[in-house]
Amino acid sequence: MSADRTAGTSTEPAGRPRAPRPHAFDPATALGWRNIGLDGLGCFLRSVEAVLQHRGYGAKEVAQGLAGPLDLVRRGEWYGPMSEFPACTARWYLTGIGTGSRHWPRIAALVEGGTPVVLMPDGHHWPGDEHEGKEHFHHHMVLAHRLDEEGLHLLDTDAPATAGYRRVLPVTDALKESCTRYAVLERVEPPAERRPEELAARLVPASLLPLARDIAELRAFHGRVWSGARLPLLLAKGMDVLVLGDIQPQLFLLGHALAGARDERTAEVSHACLAAAARAQKLGLLLLGLHRFRAEGVYAVAHEEVALLAASLDTLLDAMCRHAAAVRPRATGDGSRLVRRLRGETHWCFGEEKPPAELSFG
Repeated sequence: MSADRTAGTSTEPAGRPRAPRPHAFDPATALGWRNIGLDGLGCFLRSVEAVLQHRGYGAKEVAQGLAGPLDLVRRGEWYGPMSEFPACTARWYLTGIGTGSRHWPRIAALVEGGTPVVLMPDGHHWPGDEHEGKEHFHHHMVLAHRLDEEGLHLLDTDAPATAGYRRVLPVTDALKESCTRYAVLERVEPPAERRPEELAARLVPASLLPLARDIAELRAFHGRVWSGARLPLLLAKGMDVLVLGDIQPQLFLLGHALAGARDERTAEVSHACLAAAARAQKLGLLLLGLHRFRAEGVYAVAHEEVALLAASLDTLLDAMCRHAAAVRPRATGDGSRLVRRLRGETHWCFGEEKPPAELSFG
């Protein structure tokens, strides 16, 4: 089975091509990377960023090339990572468990030909994965950028900083079998920095109603769906994927894309976006820390962080309404859309067959 995700090309003006840089995860030049690779962006978007930087993008151009209108928790049936950006499109290729080796010949040809590939490997076969030989979990992504006699050269946010976030894996049958999911960046636009006010005029109005609905969903999830006493382990893992892989990055990218604006209203939106992104990161990292206990009741510690995130998004929505001179949109939610999204994320990363029909809360 295979699946593609495509999008149209950007209509924004193109900049002048720049000399390619080596593929690297470099905190000194990456967007907002202060302590860990998950500062602002997840492992997928750090890989996308590295490809864009290879094409000559600076940090500001990365932010503006990846930022879009906010749609945090209510996206449709595609539960994988964001794939369509103004700067590029990530085309995904998927195959079933146990058939990853079918992808290997094309992956090898692409990488040997100079085209980097984002791998989302099956942890059951991925060398050194915590789930190796146990579960067919797809919980991490790396950027494969070179293939030679040493093996497959990877950029990996989980690799040691002292090694430059690089690792090399020998090409074995297990490595080939792990290649059930990969993505190639297409239609990469030349780098071009734009005025924050220009972007805000387009992105802020389009974010108002979706953000209001997302806040309503978060509040209903916090107040009615999840009491805080118990959260299923895999669902909690799906929540950290959603928060660190989608909610935090959207806020972080928009905040940085609008940074440096002279217009006070635009600057206010930028600051509110970055504050909300920081709040989302606290929730996501707390969940990651709690996973090691493998006890559903322990997630009660994170319950109030959901309400704090919703409050931070409220502040952002108010700033956006002031920017757009708009009345705050009315929105309701019962938490069901967020639960559906979490089910989808759980299945995307941790499901081996069909997604669960029901998820119970205590």
